[in-house]
Amino acid sequence: DRDDEVDAFDAMMGIDADEFATLLDDAEDSSDGGEDADDAPKLHRGGVPVLDLPDVTPAEFHRRFLATRSPVVLRDVRRECAPAHLGCRHFRERYGDVVVPLDITDTNRRDVRLGDFLDAVASTSGSGGDEGADDLRCRYLRNLQMHEHFPAEAALLSLPRCFGENMLSNAGKVPRCPENWRRWFELFVCHPRCAGFPFLHKDTCHVHAASFQLEGRKRFTLFHPDDSAFLYPTGNTGCRSRIDPEAFGAGGTTSEILARFPALASARRVVCDVGAGEILFVPADWWHTARAIGTEVSVSVAASFVDAQGLEAFLDAYGEFEAMRSLVEHGAGVIT
Repeated sequence: DRDDEVDAFDAMMGIDADEFATLLDDAEDSSDGGEDADDAPKLHRGGVPVLDLPDVTPAEFHRRFLATRSPVVLRDVRRECAPAHLGCRHFRERYGDVVVPLDITDTNRRDVRLGDFLDAVASTSGSGGDEGADDLRCRYLRNLQMHEHFPAEAALLSLPRCFGENMLSNAGKVPRCPENWRRWFELFVCHPRCAGFPFLHKDTCHVHAASFQLEGRKRFTLFHPDDSAFLYPTGNTGCRSRIDPEAFGAGGTTSEILARFPALASARRVVCDVGAGEILFVPADWWHTARAIGTEVSVSVAASFVDAQGLEAFLDAYGEFEAMRSLVEHGAGVIT
């Protein structure tokens, strides 16, 4: 997929009348704006409905998206869940001297000053002969726990009210889980030259995910849980895919990749872009990966939560997770 490609057929298949009306509204918005209208970025939605968050009631969200385990993009038009000022400039000014890890789970992890990283990725000049800056633009600041590194900013974040109660924050219903899971907000920052998340995956223990886009644009590749057999799960938990992440990058899925992973051709792929001020809800067990697109740095926060309907599945899976972790501590392997 090219970054600016919009597949009209993909966007119109399998949606109801309300969602089709939303797509029409989007088309009207993109064509109304005077001489700057042609410069507005086109967002590929892949059939994922787009709704204004203030218009979505808890009952509607449960009926249409939680109960059916269906993704949706929510426009946080009032910035109630993530304030608009939380972007590169804010983090550079307040935390520029803080040392943070890049590519935190990779063997090539690198620790750098946050200010140096943000100066590099916020540049729109591309490659300017500075090898250090070029390297940083290809790096990913990801999975950084907000409450540990930026507690003041973490306190400003909240899940949309329409999500309902987050079971993880209720110690009575979830007596055992890491404390950072109870308010699970992680910072992600990357330049469009970065390859994106290093692997296709589904989140552990059947938690839902929500990605709050603060700045820039991000392109998500999603697969329904029913297509797991086509995605080459690996590891003790089966939550990661063996498929080369290049299959979901700017170059698309090449014939060489399909020759190595032929079952991928049978999986139904959903490609959905998320812009600043939007929240993508990724239901439990949906496979996903993402990368920045366009010309600007992407700044986003990922949240995880469990609703009442998914509580039993989470508790069962977390019990297995703890048992597996115990085995790993005794040298039995690595949890992935």
